Amino acid sequence: MMKKLILLAFFCSTLFPAFSQEQAVEAEDKLTRLMSDREQLVMEYQYLNQQNNSFWGNKSKKDLLQIIDTLKEIIKKDTELIAAVKEASVKKIAETTVERQRAGNQVQVDQRQINNRISGLQDQVSALQNQLKKRERTITDLELQLTETDDVRYGKDKVIAMLAGFIALLFIYAIFLQIRLGKLKNAKPRKKRTQN
Repeated sequence: MMKKLILLAFFCSTLFPAFSQEQAVEAEDKLTRLMSDREQLVMEYQYLNQQNNSFWGNKSKKDLLQIIDTLKEIIKKDTELIAAVKEASVKKIAETTVERQRAGNQVQVDQRQINNRISGLQDQVSALQNQLKKRERTITDLELQLTETDDVRYGKDKVIAMLAGFIALLFIYAIFLQIRLGKLKNAKPRKKRTQN
């Protein structure tokens, strides 16, 4: 029964928020009206209780019947007040329950959104880390290729330099031999002339 009341209050508060506010004002007006009616009945009871219309100065039967009727009306108003207070408190409890549920639902929705954002950011971070690792691998591969090319190039350059040095030595040696051979040729005919 309480769940049905809560659901009904939730339904009413979501569809008719202005209507629920009017109901709250109406409930307060009803409580105020019942309280003022009860105060009037209590004042009437006090007035009737002070009356002494009997022959001996006591309360007459008519006074006692009016007091009893007034007390019955007071009891009736008290019952109405209790029912109105219960109704207002049930509505208030329903409204607070609905607000708590809304707040709880909002917290859950916010938590889901935060979790989704966090997981999205984590996915982005992992994707960026993977890209960074790929770039680092590419850089290391390119560095290895560069060192290999440098080694090959410098190896060829060394061979070329050594061959150039060897050729230069051979050229110098050839020039040296040519000069020596030229001296020998020039030196041999002179000796022949001196012999003749």
